[in-house]
Amino acid sequence: MKKYLLFIAAVVTSLTAWADAEVKSGSMKDLKNPDARVLVTWDYSKMTIEDKAPAEFLKEKGPDWEKDYPAEVAAGEAAFDVLFNKKDKKYAQITDDEDAAQYEFIIHVDKFHYGSLGAAIAFGGFARGAHIEGTVDVVKLSDKSVVATLEFDCSGSAAYSNEARRVLAYQDLAKDLAKLVGKAKNK
Repeated sequence: MKKYLLFIAAVVTSLTAWADAEVKSGSMKDLKNPDARVLVTWDYSKMTIEDKAPAEFLKEKGPDWEKDYPAEVAAGEAAFDVLFNKKDKKYAQITDDEDAAQYEFIIHVDKFHYGSLGAAIAFGGFARGAHIEGTVDVVKLSDKSVVATLEFDCSGSAAYSNEARRVLAYQDLAKDLAKLVGKAKNK
């Protein structure tokens, strides 16, 4: 029984280690300001899905996947905005108002994996959901300077639909970026 409990603890620990974002260069301290407003731009230009070009992956999956994909991505992006603003409510907030924004998150998604529906059914909350990785350039809009570069490798919880898995992964990224703002050191 003791070995079984140790195994469960190791699995839970490894699951929490999957979701992570970190500052690779620069600082997020400028965003630790309740008046800061941030635009978000998603860059999927170099992304692979399950190690394939998106068009190839979707074509292999069939017309239903191709039809549902744009709405699924839009739902993930919207969920990112909402959760970031909720988690980072004391500091920077995401906005659509280009005139009000001082910063921009340019989120370069390099890889996306859907996770396993079978694992979600078999292991429930212990299964890894969708997985998203890439980088974020935090740009100060007044002079177009990059104030920070972040790297992320985030996973959401297991879920039964493609859209739900994507939304959970994007929400995990939002939580991680909000944490980085909250942890930023003001000099």
